[in-house]
Amino acid sequence: MLGAMIFVILLGSINYDNALGYLLSFLLFGLFLIATLHTYNNLAGMSYIGAATTPVYAGATARFKLTFDNRDRPVRYSLQLFHWPPRKRRWRRRLPNKHPGVSIALMAAGDMAHATLEIDAAERGWLNLQRVRVTSVFPLGVLRAWAYFEDHHQCLVYPKPEGQLPLPIHGPSAEAQTVGNSPGSEDFGGFRPYTPGDPIRAIAWKALARQETILVKRFTSGGSQQAWVRWVDCGSLKDIEARLCQMTKWIVEADRLGLAYGLELPGYALAPNRGADHRHECLRALALYDLK
Repeated sequence: MLGAMIFVILLGSINYDNALGYLLSFLLFGLFLIATLHTYNNLAGMSYIGAATTPVYAGATARFKLTFDNRDRPVRYSLQLFHWPPRKRRWRRRLPNKHPGVSIALMAAGDMAHATLEIDAAERGWLNLQRVRVTSVFPLGVLRAWAYFEDHHQCLVYPKPEGQLPLPIHGPSAEAQTVGNSPGSEDFGGFRPYTPGDPIRAIAWKALARQETILVKRFTSGGSQQAWVRWVDCGSLKDIEARLCQMTKWIVEADRLGLAYGLELPGYALAPNRGADHRHECLRALALYDLK
């Protein structure tokens, strides 16, 4: 469009012998040549370090923290980052993603730059970043330069925690579990982040006054209660994904209640335990179950 506009201005200037028209056409053409150089230099020599991410649940948004090395390069302006996985056909390159890209207004010279790229995590399993596309239209917005960075980093996507079946608790009754986790009835076991549905009386108000994060007091029941998350307990659910979602919800609920819980899948089992590492191992097994 710019080339066509310059040509029309030049053609009109020749036809009417207009000196100002000549000046405008030559000025625009000169700006075009200079913008070509600056647009290219805005991406030239960019170094991509890699990405980092944390597991998410299916249906949520995976956030890849991208790192760029700009320590030996000048300042870069107006960069756009996109998730751009390879496609066999050009018209199928773009994925339906409600988070199409992220903008970096300025990448400082002599420093590391970070940007968070959001990708929809629709299904459980591994979500591959594959490739990142960086584009720039600096300085005039007329020309576009782009570069591709391959990245094999993966984000683990847990099944979505949902289902209506009650948590199977073994040992004391479920009523005792409710009492045992009420404030003041058992041993104090530390704090955990507040989740919707927690009783107001369990909020640690003194801790809230010292920091912005809302914490809830956690009480243990002496370790006598256990929850087993078993494949056979979901027999009423015929769909595999529905079973995995229900088992994920059980793990989240057992972890929230502070119970020791184990996992049983066909051909795989984990002994009852507590903690973030155990929770991750259980959810990882569910996320990768029956995936080739």
